[in-house]
Amino acid sequence: MKLKFISKLSVITAILAVLTFAFIYIAQPAEQWWYWGALIFYFAVGSIIGLRTQRAVLSESNSQFFTGVMGAIGIRMLLCIIFLAIYLMVSELKQKEFIVFYLFLYLFYTIFEISQLVSKLRPEKSSSLDNTTS
Repeated sequence: MKLKFISKLSVITAILAVLTFAFIYIAQPAEQWWYWGALIFYFAVGSIIGLRTQRAVLSESNSQFFTGVMGAIGIRMLLCIIFLAIYLMVSELKQKEFIVFYLFLYLFYTIFEISQLVSKLRPEKSSSLDNTTS
């Protein structure tokens, strides 16, 4: 199951890499390495956070599930803000195109993670007891 998540994440990242290459080829932005760095960053964070939430889904405790999923979302947001802050401090150009690209990646990877989480919740969290904390 972990391998399945990583393989889907790798395919999504490969598709985004092709789209990023096409964007860079057409738009010719300066400091192109930030685009590739952001894509690698999101793949790394997505795999680590995704595996953490997958483990939280498998837990029997509802409070551990809630803490794991919400903690992962919070950690992802914090790490993404730190990356963007580093870009704004280090980069001399501060391109709006990169910031839009970066926020698109954030949205895309978050939607992917949530869709994977929802697909895992259906078969693995079904029980006769509803999902309230006990």
